Amino acid sequence: MSTQLSVYADAQAEATGAVSAVVASLPLSLAPAPFAPDGAGAPDIVAVAGHAGWTDRASTAIRNGAKGVVVSAPVAEGPAGLASVADAAAAVVVLDLHWAGNVALASTSKNVHGVIAGALKDAVLVDSVAIAAPGADPLRPLTDQLAVLVQCGMDVHNLRMVQRNGNVYTVAGVLAGGAPVALQGILTSALPATASVSILTTAGRADVVLPDPAAAWPAEVRAVTADGATTLPTLYESSHRTSWSRVHSHISSGTAANDLAQFTAVMALLNQLTS
Repeated sequence: MSTQLSVYADAQAEATGAVSAVVASLPLSLAPAPFAPDGAGAPDIVAVAGHAGWTDRASTAIRNGAKGVVVSAPVAEGPAGLASVADAAAAVVVLDLHWAGNVALASTSKNVHGVIAGALKDAVLVDSVAIAAPGADPLRPLTDQLAVLVQCGMDVHNLRMVQRNGNVYTVAGVLAGGAPVALQGILTSALPATASVSILTTAGRADVVLPDPAAAWPAEVRAVTADGATTLPTLYESSHRTSWSRVHSHISSGTAANDLAQFTAVMALLNQLTS
């Protein structure tokens, strides 16, 4: 039987991560906590909104006794201090990332990662496009887009900003093997918020298209090789539910999460653009 863990989310965390809907959809695993995380008897898991200062808020939740923290849509921020706090308390931190949190890119999705790894061995070009709502800081979708590349296992170097304005950005880089990487970001309401990654090879290509996490829209993963074309099975699951299922699994099994280490890699990529 699944162990039910208590959850607390303030209004900002709820608005960012649809926490109450996730808790209601996973009633055997999660239950709302009737008290604030800074009071006596801390909840098992605290939801934290990912706007500026999320690492401090997550650290405070852990110091107040939370076994786990879920951070929804974290902005660019160095997680080293939070990682130290979490390690000292043996607490779990899971980042509910906009696109990289999709179940298709979970570490357990061996078929997807196999397709990506196979294409990267023979890559001649990586092209990624992120489409986000207008009005946002372009750094936010870029952070989410880079998180997808990290989750895909891509080792990207020499990132540089080619173009940037209020609605568009273009970033260039290279893989460790020398293949060029092109990232585009478009802020528009004319298209749904998605992120795509296309790996072109000498014999074909691999494509991953990740939907907005607001609902259980499926990711699309396709591969074309010398042996033919393959579309991987469809997985209907939201990024939010995937993140909360992961934090429950980590706490219940006592295993560590590597979210902060991966976000450190994302920050290193962002730092290439400003160095």
